[in-house]
Amino acid sequence: MSQELTTSRVAALEGRTSSCEQAASSFRHEMLFYEDGDHGFLDGTLDLVESAIAAQAAVYVAVTPARAAALREALGDHAERVHFADMPRLGRNPARIIPMWQAFVSEHANGNGRALGIGEAAWAGRSAAELVECERHEALLNVAFAGAPAWHMLCPYDLDALEDHVIVAAKHMHPLLSWDGESHDNEDYACAHEPPRPFAGTLPPPCGPLEELEFTSADLAQVRHLVSDWARAQALPGEAVDELVLAVDELATNSVRYGGGAGTLRCWREGNILQCEVQDAGWITTPLVGRTRPASDAHSGRGMWLANQLCDLVQIRSTPAGSVVRVHKLIVPQ
Repeated sequence: MSQELTTSRVAALEGRTSSCEQAASSFRHEMLFYEDGDHGFLDGTLDLVESAIAAQAAVYVAVTPARAAALREALGDHAERVHFADMPRLGRNPARIIPMWQAFVSEHANGNGRALGIGEAAWAGRSAAELVECERHEALLNVAFAGAPAWHMLCPYDLDALEDHVIVAAKHMHPLLSWDGESHDNEDYACAHEPPRPFAGTLPPPCGPLEELEFTSADLAQVRHLVSDWARAQALPGEAVDELVLAVDELATNSVRYGGGAGTLRCWREGNILQCEVQDAGWITTPLVGRTRPASDAHSGRGMWLANQLCDLVQIRSTPAGSVVRVHKLIVPQ
């Protein structure tokens, strides 16, 4: 991270007064800037966690294993009062993170004190595509928990490990900023002026040899066979092949039902990631599609939910002219 950008950001924050006390019934979505590894992370989180524990509030910490270990050690015996989760495992696909927090809020946000969640969605080593979806995830948190019971969501961002553009983009998605132990209103919070547009923009074009198939309802079996044969040829393990086939089949079925009755499937490989995308003429307008578990009697939403549970990343781009849903499946070295 450039020293110039860091210095200017600090100066901007220090020049603000803290007028961010929110009503007890609101969702408090705050971004934490930190530097100096575990030391900076603890400076920004330890007091907050200890205060929540003292207030008998539930605390859920979903961060990288290294940060979790540092916080456990600093808390000592009090660490037993905190639920820890491995964010790189549970939240590799950012679309799975909101359901995790929804379950936490449903169970704990009506208890004593203000429930506290600490979630580090972006970390060093995430792919460029994952970081783009993390940005969209942060914006959708404000939608998912609007009107929810009171709770506090703190999102740590490592200034030393993440690129400037990741920090700047995330800053636009948080109503509150935390720096040097104080909270500040965020004057650059974009969602205060316009609603999130999680499906806006375009995806990078495929890179590498393509398998392509135009399909209608009569071709869904062919879709499944193409994905299965292609994924096995790429040395994807058997269970992962089945997961990818099911995810793509659900997306293709959605195209037939809701996307004009037809679509186009494309499959390719980039490094150790297999990517499949389905294009159709439909327009997806539900911001949280695939991020909230559909009810047992729901008539729609199940396909996108399954795709998010089965794949390492799901990207959606949609306009009135049509939609594309791209899924990623990682080939884990044996």
